[in-house]
Amino acid sequence: MKIYYIANARMPTEKGHGIQIAKMCEAFIEKGADLTLVVPRRATDPRSVREYYGLRVEVPLIRLPAIDRYTGGHIGYLVSSLSFMLSCMLFVWQRKRDGEESILYTVDTDAYSSSALALLGQPLFSEMHSAKTSTFAQRILFKSVKGIIAINSIIVSELRQNFPRSRAHYIVEPNGIDLSEFTDIGKRDARTRLGLPQDVSIVLYLGRFFDWKGLEILPKAAIATPSVRWQTVGGTEEDFKRLVHEPSPPNLYFAGGCSYSERIVWFAAADALIVLGTVRDIQSYRYTSPMKLFEYLAAKRPIIASNTPAIREIVSEKEVLFYEPDNAHDLARVAELALTQSSESVSRVEAAKRLGDTSSWHARAERVLVFCTSNVERTDNV
Repeated sequence: MKIYYIANARMPTEKGHGIQIAKMCEAFIEKGADLTLVVPRRATDPRSVREYYGLRVEVPLIRLPAIDRYTGGHIGYLVSSLSFMLSCMLFVWQRKRDGEESILYTVDTDAYSSSALALLGQPLFSEMHSAKTSTFAQRILFKSVKGIIAINSIIVSELRQNFPRSRAHYIVEPNGIDLSEFTDIGKRDARTRLGLPQDVSIVLYLGRFFDWKGLEILPKAAIATPSVRWQTVGGTEEDFKRLVHEPSPPNLYFAGGCSYSERIVWFAAADALIVLGTVRDIQSYRYTSPMKLFEYLAAKRPIIASNTPAIREIVSEKEVLFYEPDNAHDLARVAELALTQSSESVSRVEAAKRLGDTSSWHARAERVLVFCTSNVERTDNV
């Protein structure tokens, strides 16, 4: 059966959700799915999805008309999203009128644009990266959606509580990793390629700079560990200062952005890798399933992770060293511990690698496909 993966997103995009969409499309197609990605027509990088993300397969892509005012504040985003929703409804209705049977697969890049698809009578599945409140748009969606693919069990629990009458089936599927991207690169070689010093310990944060990630902890932790180089990749110092309004210490470095393929070299250059999380933001604290964490699992480096419910959905003390969220002194302490070459550190790295080996996009796509097809067949047999 045909699958239309509908995403209210600019594709390709430098943002993390674009990687997730691209990798799942690739994995679906490689598992034999007849899939087409449907996105709004927006100004973006002219390269194909395959070329931009270095995929192994072409991803069939349809760009539907939409008012491209997504960056025009809340009103602009709302108007643009509603215009895309109308284009999607017309597109799906035309395909249905022509006799095509299809599955609609959506992802919650916003809170409303996919809800109206539930009115079209096509099997609808929605991937959700956060819990939803009982708004009018969400009630429409949950009345007819056949299945919810949630990235952690906390989201499922809250959705069941908020939509108790929904007949939707649920599956928990955290994000994944493409293990084929990880090749063995020596630390010395990686640092030479990146122009980094060889004689200093490096703790790496790789990711875009957003307020909800809790970036303000980094300067304080760096001050507490002056012999450690705290390296960030994902934004400039100016980007950082727009979010964190305090001086950056001399051992906190900013490399700006990096290409998608170059991130593997940065992992290899580091002595330890850090995943942030903050109590002050519910998305960060309860709902996120950081793709970077899955990549860290395969990077063969000690992992320092914020001790949040969302991150504990993925890893435990067997794989990572936890620090108390928003506690810079505890982060500094854990960072120094991670940099010691102890037998416990080696064991955690090995356990992380084993967990990463079971977390591929392919395995995730296969489980999701089984979930979707079985729920469609269950309905057909009623």
